[in-house]
Amino acid sequence: MIPSYNSAKLLSRCLNALENQSVQKSGFELTVVDDGSADETVEMLKQFQVRTELKLQWTSIKNSGPANARNAGVAISSGSWIGFLDADVIPRPDWVKNAIKQIHNNPEAGAFEGRTEVTQRGRATPFTHQTENTSGGRYPTCNFLVRRSLAHFHPDYKIPFREDTDLAFSILESGYTIIFAPELVVEHPPLTSSYSRPFVLARRYYYDGLLARRFPSRYHNELDAHKILGLNIPHLKRKLYAIFVLSQIIFLAGILLGFSGSELILAGGLYLTALTATAGGGLRYADFTELSLKDWLVYVFQLHLLPWVMGFSLFRGWFDFRHEKKFSAV
Repeated sequence: MIPSYNSAKLLSRCLNALENQSVQKSGFELTVVDDGSADETVEMLKQFQVRTELKLQWTSIKNSGPANARNAGVAISSGSWIGFLDADVIPRPDWVKNAIKQIHNNPEAGAFEGRTEVTQRGRATPFTHQTENTSGGRYPTCNFLVRRSLAHFHPDYKIPFREDTDLAFSILESGYTIIFAPELVVEHPPLTSSYSRPFVLARRYYYDGLLARRFPSRYHNELDAHKILGLNIPHLKRKLYAIFVLSQIIFLAGILLGFSGSELILAGGLYLTALTATAGGGLRYADFTELSLKDWLVYVFQLHLLPWVMGFSLFRGWFDFRHEKKFSAV
């Protein structure tokens, strides 16, 4: 099942990869939901449906976000298991075959998360977006296999962010397991570079407010966890941003309040350390040699603003979703 919004070219690439699966085309059903696209998505789907042997069905809905689009896709699907992909991924030729194998070998599981690899890394910059899941626990629905009875997304997620984690947490809270299946491989090339993209991504944290209200314990203890020196640290990016904001305030206060030389050096050292640590996250995929001077200047400037944008979005979301009830599997 694939939701798509203004992604005709990327969707076509994904559909071609599904047409080249190693299993018989009659062995699986393909559902696409056009989420109110304004590009040539509908025309592309019409042309593809004429020539393909896949069991393809598709529908168009009013633009309402990927959560609602996936719910619409599930509603018209007939399988007892739903494989979720995104329009911008490229499933390996054995994806469907391995999905069927996982279902047969693990009949009690609630879902499977596949291995999502960032490819074409030469295109990556601090201004692209890429999703990676190589060890599990991330639950991206660009590569997710779910028992149909559990495949329901909360409709209040209007953008592609946190709706996948919400689904995963609801499955876990319902007493099912989610198995990491590295055999389910999709490639996720970086999206087109844009100077505005980091701000778009930072504003998405508005929906943390909804996720935190619905799953308070899992949100605080499991979300966005990374291992550092053997320690599993949740919300690592958010914590780095908080430290960087604090370092900015201390360094600026030192300049304005006339700190002594040693105090100012200490504040400056904290600021530079926090800046370097924060910058590392956005540069982990980028090829430094391909970045222009303008790219570097824009990136450093953005780094000073992004934590504030994220923070404002977080507080606004926590306020707006303050009446949201905790999830109950009953």
